[in-house]
Amino acid sequence: LLLRYNELDRTLDELSTIIKSIRSLQQQSTDDIDQFLVQCQNKNRELTQHRTELQRIRQAITEISSELHPDDTRQLIQKLNLLEIQWTDAERSLTVLIDNLTKRRSEHQDFEHKFLRFIQWFENFNNEINPRLDGLTIQTNLETLKNDIRNIIIDKRKYVNELLIQARLLQSQSNDQIQIQIIKQKIEQLEHIMNTVEQNVEKRIKKTEIICKMFNDFEQGYENIRSWMDTIETNLQRTLSTQNTNEFHIHQQSISAIEMDIEKHSTIMNSLLTLGHNLLNETDISPRTIDSVSRTVQTLEQRWLSLKELIIKRKFESDNIHISWRNIDDTINRVSKMINDHERFLTEIKRTSGDGLQGIRSEYKSLENFKRTLDNDDKEIQKIANYHSEILRLYPIADSNNEICNRIKDLNHRWKILTETVHETLKHLKYMLSIHGDFQLTQDSLLLWLTDLDVLLTNLEHLSEAPTNEKIRQLDVKNVFFLYILCRINS
Repeated sequence: LLLRYNELDRTLDELSTIIKSIRSLQQQSTDDIDQFLVQCQNKNRELTQHRTELQRIRQAITEISSELHPDDTRQLIQKLNLLEIQWTDAERSLTVLIDNLTKRRSEHQDFEHKFLRFIQWFENFNNEINPRLDGLTIQTNLETLKNDIRNIIIDKRKYVNELLIQARLLQSQSNDQIQIQIIKQKIEQLEHIMNTVEQNVEKRIKKTEIICKMFNDFEQGYENIRSWMDTIETNLQRTLSTQNTNEFHIHQQSISAIEMDIEKHSTIMNSLLTLGHNLLNETDISPRTIDSVSRTVQTLEQRWLSLKELIIKRKFESDNIHISWRNIDDTINRVSKMINDHERFLTEIKRTSGDGLQGIRSEYKSLENFKRTLDNDDKEIQKIANYHSEILRLYPIADSNNEICNRIKDLNHRWKILTETVHETLKHLKYMLSIHGDFQLTQDSLLLWLTDLDVLLTNLEHLSEAPTNEKIRQLDVKNVFFLYILCRINS
């Protein structure tokens, strides 16, 4: 009986040791939740396994209670009751502790899982956002960033804030400094990543806004410059239709105004091309938009180069026409003045030549010299015709109102009258001088004949011994010569 009593008492002490170990377990650090949870679960299983020991001991006490002293029985029963109470408390405490540990572990695992998911999301964010924006127009990109992407970031910020609250709660529940430091690092990492994402998205939105403004400015500038270039090209490609000198001067002023306008637009064009090249260097623009901007820039450069070449060509043509018009105008004025001088000179010759034979000879000599001058000056008349023909060859519609042509015709008419007048006057004077020469020759012949006749008559009358018939024959010969001279005088 004593042995059984001692065995029961020892068994109760051993079971009390289990309770003490559980109390000691509750005092341990819970830093390593998994390990501590395993220990608690092992202790819980141990309690469950030894629960039957309590029932067996109670049954054994009941069996030997009739043989034991009542005080011994009461002592064993009290010790067993206390142990059962402690046992129940230990089971309840372990259950609560296991539940708490399981919950904490679940919370830790949930936090770790969410944390890893967020890290993965962050790592894939740029790879996901680029395909989402790829192929869209700049304006659509901006709207997507401002709406869809920004909403994603806002939702993700809420998610991170909840995760931060969860992390701080876990941090407050932990006593392990290492674990607290790890959670703190993860909290800082979460905040840093989220702030970085928000800043990057906002930077991208701002950059896209700048690019969008650049693109809109480029398109608007292109439309404005294209409309201006259309107008300038239309004006420069018009056929020259100047009909007179005044209209040509107006045309020259128009070309100069266009040249100044092109020079004024050089700064605008350079700024627009620089803006286009800056857009081409942007990496956040879709390939389709890049191709469009590239084609637009090439078109602008080609049209701008063609426009500058065209204005140079038109200015060269204008300068050539100006030189031709100026040459022909100067030549017409010079020839007109020359003809006026010649007409005055011709009048002056007639006035200053005097009367009589000497006057005629002086006038004839002056006119001969004057005719040689006219022959040389005829080249100037020919120059006018050549200049006019050259202008009409290069620009057929020039002088369409015949202003220059009429002036040339007037000069030609005056020149013709002048030369014909000089020619007829020379012809008349030459004829008069010829008549006077014939008259002088006849006069000299008649004087010679009269002298010979006087000598002949003197000889026939006083000195000649010739027969009368011979004297008559000699007189007849003289008479025939006299009749010839009379005929010349009469003619």
